[in-house]
Amino acid sequence: MISSQITVVIAEHQVADRAACLRLLEAESGIRVVGEAKSGLEAITSTGRLRPRILLLDLALARAQRMPLIPALRQKSPQTKVILLTDGASEARTLEALSHGARGYLDKALLTTFLARAVRVVDAGEAWVPRKMVAKIMDRLAGLTIWAGKTA
Repeated sequence: MISSQITVVIAEHQVADRAACLRLLEAESGIRVVGEAKSGLEAITSTGRLRPRILLLDLALARAQRMPLIPALRQKSPQTKVILLTDGASEARTLEALSHGARGYLDKALLTTFLARAVRVVDAGEAWVPRKMVAKIMDRLAGLTIWAGKTA
C-alpha cells in the first residue's frame, strides 16, 4: 500500500537552513520529514535506507562530491525525486544539476513561501523551476545533438 503522506529527507549542510525546512514541513499536513543529512555521503545513505518520495538537496552538497551525487542518489532510490536548494547558485551550476536528474530547484530565500508547494508539485510528477529557467532549459535541450541528422 502506498502511503498518502509525502516522505522527505532534508540534505542540507547549514544547520539553520535544515531547521527551517524541518519547521516549515512539520507544519504541513500530508508531509513527513523522515530523515536529515548534513553531507553528501549521509544523503546517499539516508536516501537508500529511508527511500523518501522527496529529497531536498542543498546544491552545495551536490557540488562537494567527487562524483555526481544526484545519479548516485537515484541509483540508491530510483523513485525518490530530488529538489535542489540553492543559495544564489549560478544558472550554469543549476542547469548542470538538473541535467543529472533533479526535478526542480528552489532558492533558499523563498523557502517560507514555496517549500511545501514545491514538495507537493514535484511529488505529483511535475517539475519546480522558476519561469525564467524554463527558456534556458529549452535552449539546452535544443542544443543537444541527438536529433541531428535523424528523421521521423
